Amino acid sequence: MKKLYILLTACILLTACQNLELEHEAVGFLKLEVGTDKTTQTRAEDEYNPKQIAVKIVNSAGKTVEETDDWTTWTEAIELPVGTYTIEASSAGFDGKTAGWDKPYYAAKETVDIKMNTNTSKEIVCKLANVLVTVEFSDDFRAAFQSAVVGVSDKSNSDNKVTFEMRQASETGKAYFPVTDLISNLTVSNHKGELHSKKDIITGIKAQENVILRYRIASSGSSNINVSIDDATKTYTYTIGVPVTSTSTLIASANAWSTFAYLTAEVPSFAEVFDQSKLEFQYKTVDAAEWTKVTTNINVEEKDKKFSTKLTGLTPATAYQYRLCYNEGLEKGLTSDIVDFTTETPIELYNGNFDNWWRQEEKDSSPWYAISSNDATSFDNSDSHYLFSFWDSGNGGTVTLSKNPTSPESSEVHTAGGKSAKLASQYVGVKFLNMGKFAAGNVFTGHFCSANMKTYQAKINFGQPFSSRPTQLTGWFKYNRGTEIDEGSGSYKTILEAAGGDLCSIYIALTDNAGFNYDGKNFAYQIDGDLSGDDPANFKYKNAIDFSEANKDIIAYGSITDEEAKGTGAWQQFTIDLQYRDLTRTPKYIIVVASASKYGDYFTGSTNSVMYVDDLELIYGDTPVMSE
Repeated sequence: MKKLYILLTACILLTACQNLELEHEAVGFLKLEVGTDKTTQTRAEDEYNPKQIAVKIVNSAGKTVEETDDWTTWTEAIELPVGTYTIEASSAGFDGKTAGWDKPYYAAKETVDIKMNTNTSKEIVCKLANVLVTVEFSDDFRAAFQSAVVGVSDKSNSDNKVTFEMRQASETGKAYFPVTDLISNLTVSNHKGELHSKKDIITGIKAQENVILRYRIASSGSSNINVSIDDATKTYTYTIGVPVTSTSTLIASANAWSTFAYLTAEVPSFAEVFDQSKLEFQYKTVDAAEWTKVTTNINVEEKDKKFSTKLTGLTPATAYQYRLCYNEGLEKGLTSDIVDFTTETPIELYNGNFDNWWRQEEKDSSPWYAISSNDATSFDNSDSHYLFSFWDSGNGGTVTLSKNPTSPESSEVHTAGGKSAKLASQYVGVKFLNMGKFAAGNVFTGHFCSANMKTYQAKINFGQPFSSRPTQLTGWFKYNRGTEIDEGSGSYKTILEAAGGDLCSIYIALTDNAGFNYDGKNFAYQIDGDLSGDDPANFKYKNAIDFSEANKDIIAYGSITDEEAKGTGAWQQFTIDLQYRDLTRTPKYIIVVASASKYGDYFTGSTNSVMYVDDLELIYGDTPVMSE
């Protein structure tokens, strides 16, 4: 142990005051001797500069009474009132909290009593208060890899770091860290130019200790770590085995939509030293010979060292590959592993033009379905489950009273020669006998299960299996709304009256909830008017499905605006942006609903409201909208 000392002799200057009118405070005089303990230093040429030590003298009330950035300037005795003091000595201009090369931090704290008429001297020895870290590479390691980089960082603050590089010479660098758990991220390039990484955590470190990270080739292709301790010098040697063909440093994934893909890669140690401007993503179709550079900018998340970009102009339902490249490595260019991905297949909205319709019999007691006759294969007249079709409506309940609020229309169409869906809200039953209920003309993706004619409530399943991610729903509608709200009461009637009449609705939702099985078919949600209340855990609701942000199963949602919902009395085009709440999840179900009375679920609206819907289409663009 090497120590530097500056002798502190305290002398007391006493003045005998004979004048009773002059009073003096009882004082003493202090002089310090400060030294450093450099036990963990390893190289003799690193002589310590004693001017790096700053000193503070703090009285018993916690007030600093004397301080200096260079203790050697205190060549004279320090006059202090009698009392107890704390002397704090530490490296000047550095608090030891920041990692850095050759920046040891020394500190000590001692107390001293200053007594009247007494010479006091105090010796303070500053010891290393941070941690010395060195990195070594064995000969077999140097032979196996053409380059290596070790980024050592503070576990609680990844920005507090130092990077070690493997050079041809065998000397090791040394760095100092605060007393905390450390993370070492090793990145190596083998002689094939393949980039690999390894991460280790060093815990339980104390001040004045030395940590040596010694990298070697792992035996039998496995990765291992051994720790040896030299109690005499408090040196911890971590011998870390590194396989030559270890797991790739690239943690990559592709979030592929129909015509574009989000590409991501994480290379923790790679980001420590490489110039990020030299990184680029490359892609190609699986059977192509040449790679193409992605021209969009690479986004960098500094904290997590993640790189991402958006690749557009892709062909749907096509297999692609991508990789991350570094144009100029430590010795030559480096390339990550290849990642495969396939773009989604855009799924069209079945019978979105509503040209196809079918019912079993040509009479009012037989429900209309927006389906082709060739697809009408699941109808069973022996029970009340009706037809399983992509589109359904409330007709399954109203036909018991010979009404079809939803029906095909040939004269009011957007595209000549085809059909549209006519949605006519009406009272179904005998109103003056108070037998029946208001029924909104509607069409939805799902299945009408049953109607309870005692309570006039229905059980309806919503959602059809679906696995693509459109960005918009577009189409045409013509809406003649009733201005007199003649059905319903309460807050929903008040809303409609304030809006000047009934409102229509068109909305779309994508969801990835588990859903449920009903007679061998899968659905997302169920509305059952006979429930006492909502049961979201089992995907069941009494009146309306919760599409709010509170429903975490909803991936995307969109609807026409309140102004559009008033209609114009003429054909008008609408475009609904699907507002995505998560760009990484893929749906399991699609829900599309159109209704001539927005609050028909609550039996509120106008019996004069008629809506025509035609030419619905899903758009697969390359710019999804995020929900606000």
